[in-house]
Amino acid sequence: MNEAVEPPPVAGDTPAHAEPVSAEDSQLALVLAQLNELRQQLPPEARDKLAPLLDPEKISHDTGLTPERVTELLNGESPEQQASKEAVQARFLQRLTFLRETRLKQPVTRRLSGRTPRPYSYGEIARGAQISRQTVHYIFTEGRQANPETIARIERFFGALPGFCSYTESEALVASLRPIVRELTFLNKVTDALAHGVTRVAARSTEELGQDTDAMDSILAAVIAARRQGPS
Repeated sequence: MNEAVEPPPVAGDTPAHAEPVSAEDSQLALVLAQLNELRQQLPPEARDKLAPLLDPEKISHDTGLTPERVTELLNGESPEQQASKEAVQARFLQRLTFLRETRLKQPVTRRLSGRTPRPYSYGEIARGAQISRQTVHYIFTEGRQANPETIARIERFFGALPGFCSYTESEALVASLRPIVRELTFLNKVTDALAHGVTRVAARSTEELGQDTDAMDSILAAVIAARRQGPS
């Protein structure tokens, strides 16, 4: 399993030979810079708790990028520039395949609990996404483009981020990291409040984080503990 990496500061100088930066790549650079800055503001104990949220394997599952590619992008590697129709279509089919290979059907009864999770059949996907089986077959086997609503239904069925199948590298990573940045911003406000004697903080919305709320709560607990141990 790949080790989690720390998002590095974004370099201020752009090489003379660099290609023009797209708006989405600029957004990724901004999010990485914010993430790095927010992380540095956390006490060491809380930084350790952040590592699971930045685990390349986890981000890979959320985005469809390989763990190796996630590591490269977190370390400041330039995102791929894929503008051709063929590249977009290849990415679309790869993401669909990734969803079916990683979001497996779990045994639903105790009697079947010993069985190995398996990929959903085309029929199961069709029923769950409320589209025709023929449409699912054509999309997955031939990579046929479907209308946005059909793709959105498939993404929802697999519990993927909206836009999962069409996101560029930059868009996918931003969608995965932005909720973490928002939560860390909140935690820093908590730290400031504690520094000013506030003992209770209003609850926050963590819908975007899904199952990651436990990890973020651990970070909050570490921040509070570090504050209490600090000088009065």
